[in-house]
Amino acid sequence: MYLHDVGVKCPDCAIKFSTRQVPVYIDTGYRNSELRQHVGEIAPCYEHYSVCTCPSCGRADWAMSFEPTEEECVLSQAKTPPHLQYRNAAIRSEKNGASFYDAGMFYLYAAWCADDNGAFPQAKEYRRLAIDSFRRSLTDVSCPLENRGDIEYLIGELMRRIGLFDQCRAYFTQVIGHLPGNYATMARKLMRLAELQNAELIPFEV
Repeated sequence: MYLHDVGVKCPDCAIKFSTRQVPVYIDTGYRNSELRQHVGEIAPCYEHYSVCTCPSCGRADWAMSFEPTEEECVLSQAKTPPHLQYRNAAIRSEKNGASFYDAGMFYLYAAWCADDNGAFPQAKEYRRLAIDSFRRSLTDVSCPLENRGDIEYLIGELMRRIGLFDQCRAYFTQVIGHLPGNYATMARKLMRLAELQNAELIPFEV
């Protein structure tokens, strides 16, 4: 994976620092059952470089939320593991009254990065927090309308992934009638896996 040094400025404290980012994102079109993109055998994936933390004030956020700068940067981004940066970004989002949808996405990315680092207990907790945030995002209407199908599907899949098999099946039974066609098809497969108490990832098949 090709990485590029990008100088950025923190929107909170205006400190300039250097980050490592992926300059070009290539969408393979392939997803797993958690909707994470497959990038062949590349590990870690893009998510590890989509978050950064200001080394001065500690703001953790999407890398794109820090404005690029051509000025010289003496400091470098904080070297905190990506899953902890995403967790901190989610907590910051919640404290600042941002949408539950944003917090849920941070927790989801935190879970993926924790998996990549072998931090499986943390990954399970992040998925639980993502479920809670995503459910709230559907009631406070912070979930974008065009992403509602994704989130309704993801809630059930995240339940299965953390071993809440009965809850997964009950949830999908309630929502499957209004899921988009491809998500409804996947939901039926996931319900069968939940019946077998199987929490493994599978490819997302259209």
